[in-house]
Amino acid sequence: MEPPSYEEASLHPPPLTTAGVNIPPPPSYDASLSSRSTPPPTYGEAVTIEPNPFPVLTPVSVPAAMSPPPQNPGTIIHLHTQVGVSSAVNSRQNQPVVVVTQPAPVPISLMCLRDSPGLICCPYCRHTVTTKVTYVPGATAWFLCVLLTLMGLVCGFCLIPLMIHRLHEAHHSCPRCGNHLHVYTR
Repeated sequence: MEPPSYEEASLHPPPLTTAGVNIPPPPSYDASLSSRSTPPPTYGEAVTIEPNPFPVLTPVSVPAAMSPPPQNPGTIIHLHTQVGVSSAVNSRQNQPVVVVTQPAPVPISLMCLRDSPGLICCPYCRHTVTTKVTYVPGATAWFLCVLLTLMGLVCGFCLIPLMIHRLHEAHHSCPRCGNHLHVYTR
């Protein structure tokens, strides 16, 4: 096959070039590396303790009429949490004591229990408890055991599904009163 003549080649559109597409070149490797503006701190600077590490927190203020009298002259007891802080333990004598508390955990519904223990309010004893879970082989494990037996795997291989934890049912019970609460099946 011969190449086309000049007249034939001039009838076809010119090939696309990168000048018409306007694609910028990739950045150079050296330009992407940024040098640190300041050197890292020395060991002495890194381990020094700031005079006030928690400047945002404010001390808890309790009216004097509501606070109970302290047992020891150097002990402060918080009104709501009953947490006592001794001034001898506090290394910063001039700074006020800040008490931070976390909210209480919220119990979940019985139907939301899965294969791990959960925090619930027991309907029998009305206490908020973490359930006690016992694992029992479920219907799926027994079905696979029978299926493997029918396939001829009788030398202990048919018992493998009974040992797989993901095929067990989770039986939840109350640790206080011992009543059965929920069964989670897979």
